[in-house]
Amino acid sequence: MKRTIYFNGNIVTVNDNNPTTEAVLVEEGKILKVGTNDAILSLNDENTDLVDLEGKTMLPGFIDPHGHIVAMSQVLMVVTLGDVTSKEELVSRLVEYKNTTKLPQGAWIIGFGYDNSKFEDKDHPTKFDLDRISTEIPVSIAHASGHIMALNTPGLEAFGYTGTDYEVPEGGVVQTISEDSREANGVLEENAFMCPEKKTIVSQPTFEQVLDSIEKAQRMYAGLGITTTQDASVNEENHYNDMLLAAANSGKTIIDIVGLSTQFSTFNQMKNEGTPKRDYFKHYKLAGAKTWLDGSPQGKTAWLSQPYHVVPEGQSKDYCGYGTQEDETVTEYFVNCINNNLQVHVHTNGDLACEQFLRCYEKAVEITGHGTELRPVMVHCQALRIDQLDRVKKIGAIPTFFNDHVAFWGDYHYESVFGPERAQNISPIGSALEKEIIFTLHQDPPVKVPNQILAIHNAVNRETESGRILGAHQRISVLDAIKAITINGAYQYFEEDIKGTIEEGKYADFVILDKNPLQVDKKELKNIKVLETIKEGITIFKA
Repeated sequence: MKRTIYFNGNIVTVNDNNPTTEAVLVEEGKILKVGTNDAILSLNDENTDLVDLEGKTMLPGFIDPHGHIVAMSQVLMVVTLGDVTSKEELVSRLVEYKNTTKLPQGAWIIGFGYDNSKFEDKDHPTKFDLDRISTEIPVSIAHASGHIMALNTPGLEAFGYTGTDYEVPEGGVVQTISEDSREANGVLEENAFMCPEKKTIVSQPTFEQVLDSIEKAQRMYAGLGITTTQDASVNEENHYNDMLLAAANSGKTIIDIVGLSTQFSTFNQMKNEGTPKRDYFKHYKLAGAKTWLDGSPQGKTAWLSQPYHVVPEGQSKDYCGYGTQEDETVTEYFVNCINNNLQVHVHTNGDLACEQFLRCYEKAVEITGHGTELRPVMVHCQALRIDQLDRVKKIGAIPTFFNDHVAFWGDYHYESVFGPERAQNISPIGSALEKEIIFTLHQDPPVKVPNQILAIHNAVNRETESGRILGAHQRISVLDAIKAITINGAYQYFEEDIKGTIEEGKYADFVILDKNPLQVDKKELKNIKVLETIKEGITIFKA
């Protein structure tokens, strides 16, 4: 029987009844006792390992409440573009990749994470830019939001968007070279590349490569203190469920992964159990539904009630983005989720997408007579309005905020997307806290790396890259930010009885930090380092 005592620590339990302590006894992957050094060390015996924390800080393992770990693992195998600041640099990096990589027959050059708001002209790369990389090999690069893709001419040919006689799937946009032309410029939005029949066009890595990269991605997550994460893109076409099950069966899952299905055909695997009762199989479970109602604010495809501060070129002055589904479809989807006892996670960035979610879920609750107990999740919530929060609470919804938008794109939101006034209330975490709404924080990997220490920093500071404070009234305390990535995350997953705090009977999921976030200067929170991550009593990362 394996026992370990961690002692002499600065242990932040996130348990309101016993917020800090010195030592913890772990037995068979679970917390047996929590208390003072003297009390816990008195339980030492010959079967117990002693670990002196030497005054370091221990927190519950961090929980990632929204992300795409398989996509993150795939990003680790493609060209990363998140740091490029010009189209010239973007093209140069992709050319270098082409010249230094032996590409197999039929392979694509794939890039991910470019952010056009960092470019001088703010424009997306087009086929004319990407044809400089190759006019023979298809090139596909994804915007940082994941909701926009740019292709070169061979890529457009593969997608069927050449000439003028092509069809665009509902909920998608193929940008053209001018307003009066049907010639595609290479930039695709939403379902133009995300619908099922288009998602499989870009060549993918082999199954074995993906499994190895899934393990590599988990090691990266563990290095950032994360012990539970998610894949919100599971469906039959992409085989993500098969990949994650295979990873579990082959012993490659080291942290807990929660899968969300984007297809009803996958729901039969969860019938008669539903989300609240699903157990992990070797650290993986398929335990919820996922759909989306709009796009991204930085891509200017989020669905807003007021026009964008600076409308995209070629759009009318009252352009507000757009939704992706009709109310009837969304309501029917929610009814099916409730009838199958499934929690639903819904991509809602713009305030009209949030409004559609609320309107349709309220209707589904009326039709079924229940559903609020299933804790529906509103994902991203960039433009969720304060006047909508009471309805969020009434239906038991949990907003998971991509609050790091403030740091990464806050200046762009202020200057171009929402304008100075509306930008103050993006990700209204302070208002949600005032209304006692349980919420979580995420980075939507692979849009950004799942850095929950950075999530704490940004929730407390809300400072943009230029140093602008965006919504000082929406800042929250360090402890409340910690709760958002620990106990609140556990609650979102119906796992508050086994995770999220350091107390007796819960999993021994811990992260050990070099500094105590409750004691450092708030401007230094982002510089805190993860020294060790422990999953059910086993160290899975050590600096």
